[in-house]
Amino acid sequence: MSLQPRMSDRVETAVPGRKSIELVAFYEEFRDYYPQCEMETKGWFVEHVRPDWWIFDIGANIGYYTILFSQLASRGRVFAFEPTTTADMLRRNLLHNNVQNAAVHEVALGAKTGQQHERIFRLWGTEGEVKDYPFYRLDDFIAENGIERVDCLKIDVDSFDFDVLRGAEQTLLKHDPVVVIELNHALAKRQQSGTETLAWLSRLGYRKALVLDGYDNFILQRKDGGLADPGGSTSMELLFPLPARLDERLEDGARRESPIQKVELLNDAALRPAATDGPSGLWRKLVSSTRALTRAPAHAHGLQFGDVAGVPIETGPDRWGYALAMSLEPGDSNDTIAIAIGVEVIAGALGIVVCGADLSRFCAPERVLAAMPDLQHVVVKVRRSEAHTLIFRNVAYDGSRTLFKVASVEATDTV
Repeated sequence: MSLQPRMSDRVETAVPGRKSIELVAFYEEFRDYYPQCEMETKGWFVEHVRPDWWIFDIGANIGYYTILFSQLASRGRVFAFEPTTTADMLRRNLLHNNVQNAAVHEVALGAKTGQQHERIFRLWGTEGEVKDYPFYRLDDFIAENGIERVDCLKIDVDSFDFDVLRGAEQTLLKHDPVVVIELNHALAKRQQSGTETLAWLSRLGYRKALVLDGYDNFILQRKDGGLADPGGSTSMELLFPLPARLDERLEDGARRESPIQKVELLNDAALRPAATDGPSGLWRKLVSSTRALTRAPAHAHGLQFGDVAGVPIETGPDRWGYALAMSLEPGDSNDTIAIAIGVEVIAGALGIVVCGADLSRFCAPERVLAAMPDLQHVVVKVRRSEAHTLIFRNVAYDGSRTLFKVASVEATDTV
């Protein structure tokens, strides 16, 4: 993928309970990612960061976390590390948001200090930038700069995450900072794993981890005098928060219409009228890439909304696989419409998104719903001229199928 910086437009990233953060420099290819990204993790920071904290944003990228930290820790300091050319975009966003208490450091953090010839990714899924980078152990960086306080380490440095921790061992033991770290398949690039990383942290006394945002982000603290045990204690308690119920509604009194023209099942999705429990089978193969779209069998063509409303639908097994497509009434105006969807997710996790004529292009951020009893309601706002198809897809992390029922789809013009 060729990443193209976007400098002349703006995008917002939502923050639970606070005003959204506006970004003026970002990667156009990830425009649909930024608005609703890592909402659970951002919400944790909002609830727990104290005004005087000193926070290290390791892998700051374009800076939405750096900006959030500067706002939450208004009397503290933020150290933002970004060794790639993305640092220019980071600085633009900090300037736009009038950030005064953050410093940008164009160095990489790792397991040892010195020049290293490495491939560093600006964003995962790209080629990466291969060159000689200045690397620091965090322990060395803190010693050289006379830093006496470390309250939180946020680490998101695709494939280097464990190396950053290994270079911060004395910092962890001395300062007991909160560790917020992304652990995923990227570690395999360096023959490492999330399990190995958590075991290492456990030996330092970090034995509880809150797991957020699709099993990617781990928040760890050394509480109750959690002592280091280099001899081999590797117990780790993983904590998972209850998913949030979505209940968004159209404004009272708004004129409502049914925008659906026809309905189509995709990628082995099927109606399951008799389904009362979870999906009919277990699939444990983890799938991390979108498969090509395939059309439903001939008998599924020509479905109307009434044929699927309230009927359980089972997706195919592939994560990100499209399951149900509802074509929308075409329009040629740039007016914004609000589409309200009522849906029950019986098992798995369901993504809902509006696409253009190109089904791989989202017109608005995807909404993700976890399984829970009864209906949930989401409202998606899009330009009428761009909205072509309403898509429901499987986003279950563990490779399972998702089972869901669509109860209602309504639309109204917005001001």
